[in-house]
Amino acid sequence: MHDISSVRLDYRSLERNDWEFFKALNQNRHVMHFISDPRTDDEIRIQSFEKRLQTWHKGSEHWLCLVISQKTTGVPLGVTGFIERSEDIAEVGFILCAEFQGQGFGYESLIDITRFAFNTHNYRKLTATVTSGNEASRRTLLKGGFKQEGTLRKNYFLHGRWQDDWIFGLLREEFT
Repeated sequence: MHDISSVRLDYRSLERNDWEFFKALNQNRHVMHFISDPRTDDEIRIQSFEKRLQTWHKGSEHWLCLVISQKTTGVPLGVTGFIERSEDIAEVGFILCAEFQGQGFGYESLIDITRFAFNTHNYRKLTATVTSGNEASRRTLLKGGFKQEGTLRKNYFLHGRWQDDWIFGLLREEFT
């Protein structure tokens, strides 16, 4: 259904039998430090997992969620995808397991999902929102050609206080 792959990575839609992987990813405090406060199993299932199981098509109001796996082993590394924010703009996102961070998988998956969003779904622009302080995601987006377009001050409540969000954007004509 989603024809995406690269040298080291394969992608497939999130499936019901991915629950244990998805739950572990969402409960890892290192991974979720800039994304979410701790959540119960039920909160993760209802707020995130179940919604991402729905069939995605352009115009959907929920995230396209793809499991990223290593071609050579089939081991899941994380998830990636996007959500349509308007007719021709989508917001991308990615979460990698702690043991696979710092190996270029985030960058490779960002390029793959960007190509898919622009070439297959004809989006005009992609955006990304990153909680301030998440330098690893910031570097990945900048390396992928995204530009930091601004900061939304005290925009996201995390760790008991309001955090700034960094906003990034990439136009289709800027993607190489």
